[in-house]
Amino acid sequence: MYEDITPIHCLEGVLVKREDLACWSSLEHPSGSKVRQYQQMIANRPIPEDIDFINLDAPSIPPMLVGCSANSCQQVYVASAAKLNQTNGIIYVPKRQKKTDATKYCEQLGAEVNEIKPGYLSVIRKHARQRSVDLKEVIGWDRKLAVLDTAKQCENIPDGIKRIIVPTGSGLTAAGVLIGTWGRGIEIVAVLTSPMADRASIVKLASRYCPQVDLLGLGKLEVILPTTPYDKHLIARLPDGTPLDPFYAAKAWHLAEEGDLFWPPGLRPIMAMPDDCREAFIDWKGPNDESV
Repeated sequence: MYEDITPIHCLEGVLVKREDLACWSSLEHPSGSKVRQYQQMIANRPIPEDIDFINLDAPSIPPMLVGCSANSCQQVYVASAAKLNQTNGIIYVPKRQKKTDATKYCEQLGAEVNEIKPGYLSVIRKHARQRSVDLKEVIGWDRKLAVLDTAKQCENIPDGIKRIIVPTGSGLTAAGVLIGTWGRGIEIVAVLTSPMADRASIVKLASRYCPQVDLLGLGKLEVILPTTPYDKHLIARLPDGTPLDPFYAAKAWHLAEEGDLFWPPGLRPIMAMPDDCREAFIDWKGPNDESV
């Protein structure tokens, strides 16, 4: 579903960019921009000149690897993409007394989960980078592709939009929306769900991958700091019944007003959510006619 440019739906006066349903396949797998972007990264991988096409037992796609926080949806996307593409998913997360539901989901899909202590993000990423060096060939996260893919998604934003509400963790989505709406006078409201990004880093990302953009000509950027810790989640739905990711989009939906465009980047499977979310969304069986 929605393999290319995702549509915009009007839900009770609020326009919603359906990135949350991009590449939606089933209740067992996530949907969203990262699903589409990982497929592009797999397609863009270099093919070794000495590849043995006769040895069919050898995986044709390198392992997929990520180092991230314990509740991060990035691990969910890696585990899912690796499963669907029949390769190895390798995940580094902080060691906790109790594994998060996202990490349990990764294990259920057969991903290799490495729990690191101490669980500082810098330490986790160091381990992941070293593993990448040791393996020599992996599919990592292409920041430039992710930013420019998001910018391309802005091509169907209608005239008259004053604000775009963007839940963001690392700032990649917000940077892409900044590039894609350059010169249109649209205010981008980046609702931070973690301390990973700030206004300066978002603008820097936008200028890095689109250097011809005059920073003074970028649309207004308002950054709203997290009001809850990243590990705390919220339960919310869109008016059509679609769940909002409890660690990302659910924390920004309350800011959307009539005439705004709300940009939910993705949706993790309900089975990868905390228990109370699974109970709240037990009736959701996937996109219905209204959300499609």
